[in-house]
Amino acid sequence: MAFVPKFIDAEREQCKASIMIEGLTGQGKSGLALAFGYILSGKQWDKVYFIDTENRSGLLLRGIPFSVGEITGKFKYGELTKDIGYKPSNYTIYRDAAKKAGALAVIKDSISHAWQYKGGVLDLVNEAAKKLRNNDKYGAWRDETVVAEKLELLELIRDPQVHVITTVRIKEGYEYVDDGSGGKKLQSVGMQQIQQDELQYEPDLVLRMVSPGYGTDIHPVAKVVKSRYPMLIKGEIYTFIPELMLQIKVYLEEGADPLQLLEQQRQDYIQAVTEYLNSHSNAKPIWDVMKKDAGHGDTKLADIPLGILKKLYITLTS
Repeated sequence: MAFVPKFIDAEREQCKASIMIEGLTGQGKSGLALAFGYILSGKQWDKVYFIDTENRSGLLLRGIPFSVGEITGKFKYGELTKDIGYKPSNYTIYRDAAKKAGALAVIKDSISHAWQYKGGVLDLVNEAAKKLRNNDKYGAWRDETVVAEKLELLELIRDPQVHVITTVRIKEGYEYVDDGSGGKKLQSVGMQQIQQDELQYEPDLVLRMVSPGYGTDIHPVAKVVKSRYPMLIKGEIYTFIPELMLQIKVYLEEGADPLQLLEQQRQDYIQAVTEYLNSHSNAKPIWDVMKKDAGHGDTKLADIPLGILKKLYITLTS
């Protein structure tokens, strides 16, 4: 039987948002994330799915005057708890359930739990170390489950089918530096995410909260830490009114090339690998073996596909 040829109307592939919002507790991360979800979903509250790890604080956003200019509607709500555990794959289960139910935007508030809370990556490392001689935490980072969950965490930041908005807690970081007299002193190195370092290469937009929104008249304010979206410039501070978020939605639907954004991400990983190898001379032979094992022994760094490159970088730096 001959096949029946079919044609469909050609449409440009729309790009989905990958947005990360960082800030201290109480700075309005959840509120801005929900505002983004509402605008990106086409102002359909029932298409916004909210995964909460913050002791049901997401429910406090329901039914209040909101910065998008109206009362918050009935968005979909799910909760990850300590009893369930915060391993990244549990977030994936929630995300996939949201997609199956018809979500257009998925909010994960926060993914810091997937790093340092019960069942998170650091907790898994501790458990893996207990099974090794002398409680070997260095070796534990190469445990198959730990590596798999680290990779799973990276995959939570974007999805080709839904807009993804994640929130991350931050804290002030410190390190010891020379005090000028041969000793050491503890010095602040600024605010840092409570997350794994590699996560910085994943989202297309990273915002740091400056002030939260209140009611319908006071809009959230945030500083751009990283941006692959042309209307938002790194280092600038913006008031996130609905019109600005709508510009991002229109850009993703009409102007953004999904492949171009992924290529920008791949270039970030290429730079990260280069910097790591330059600062760790003993890692070069290991890198060559890893490439060979991955089937890319003769492939130049600049030509390695994103998926392979991401896995290699995680293993290299573990």
